[in-house]
Amino acid sequence: MKRLIFIAVLLIFSAGISSAFTDRPFTHLNSTAQIQPSTGEFTFAVFGDFRPSRRDRPYPEAFLKMLNEMNIISPSFILSIGDAYYGYGGSFQRFKNEIDYFLSKIKPLDTPFFNVIGNHEVGGSIERENYIKKRFGNLYGSFDYANSHFIMLDTDETGKEGTIQGEQLAWLEKDLASNKDAENIFVFMHRPLFSGINGDLNKGKSFKDRSNRDALHRLFKKYRVKAVFAGHEHLFNETVKDGIKYFITGGGGSPLYESPSKGGFFHYLIVRVKDKDVSVDVIAPYNLHVRNISGNDGFEQRAEIEVSNTSHSNIYLKNIILKMPRADADKFKVAAFSISSKGQIKEHQAKISGVKDNGDGTVTVSIETRLQRKELIRIVLEADI
Repeated sequence: MKRLIFIAVLLIFSAGISSAFTDRPFTHLNSTAQIQPSTGEFTFAVFGDFRPSRRDRPYPEAFLKMLNEMNIISPSFILSIGDAYYGYGGSFQRFKNEIDYFLSKIKPLDTPFFNVIGNHEVGGSIERENYIKKRFGNLYGSFDYANSHFIMLDTDETGKEGTIQGEQLAWLEKDLASNKDAENIFVFMHRPLFSGINGDLNKGKSFKDRSNRDALHRLFKKYRVKAVFAGHEHLFNETVKDGIKYFITGGGGSPLYESPSKGGFFHYLIVRVKDKDVSVDVIAPYNLHVRNISGNDGFEQRAEIEVSNTSHSNIYLKNIILKMPRADADKFKVAAFSISSKGQIKEHQAKISGVKDNGDGTVTVSIETRLQRKELIRIVLEADI
């Protein structure tokens, strides 16, 4: 038994998750992607509500673009706050097919992908809820990374939709108490406690029980939760209650509920954590562009690409991918620069973060660099072979 406990602890450390205790581990769904050890400062991405508009439709293009951009940014992990597939109606076989379709979209990601349970995940059915427990593992739980504690809640337990009650609420209180010394505590749920479109909670579409809502908020206040992330409402909204930031980030690609001026736009969040300092950037897709200029085909020894950031946020990119002929890692050299409208050349910092052998005489080289807002740079990668 002691040997098994030691192995379990060793696995936790090797995955980069800190050693704080959780009795309900919440796991990522693309098992080939590994959580990397933290070097202190880290980022994670949050978004949700990217399900197709109908069961028989493909995923929205905006969702696929966001996946691509987040993979280039390469945060420590991605957290979806639910409604990852349509879920409702149709045969049980179609339901299982939808899950496989969803998992096929996140499997190629280099970044671990967590998914919180929403109403579309369970489709209003105990049979479907039981099935995804077998596929996904715990439907609520927690994990630790670096100095922070992450709690994922299930606001759509069958028969308790729109609330956190019973065993889950008891577990939540215990988990918060056990991890009260974490520098940062983040909570993720599908339905928002504080609706962006129905503040009185009288329509029964978001969180349904005001007394339960208020009790949860008091609990979060007691344990100094840093931020709570939710979705369900297809928009962006931020509010602050007693120092706790509540975000609604439901702009992952599903049909939007409001006009852009009221938060109805496609987006994802990049959360930056440094010690106790936490900042959140709201990124609209199609603002990060990678354009091939030459090479990047696995044959030419020199590749040149253009990378631009047209957003209003500075973005640190850790996984810009180029395909090169196979060579040892020390044979590659990278340079980055920009050219002003007057023809002046300015050097930028860039480094090689990884070289992966593709098994076909080529390698995939990952480049890291930081782009300021409204900035365009060129990256040149050369192989000495």
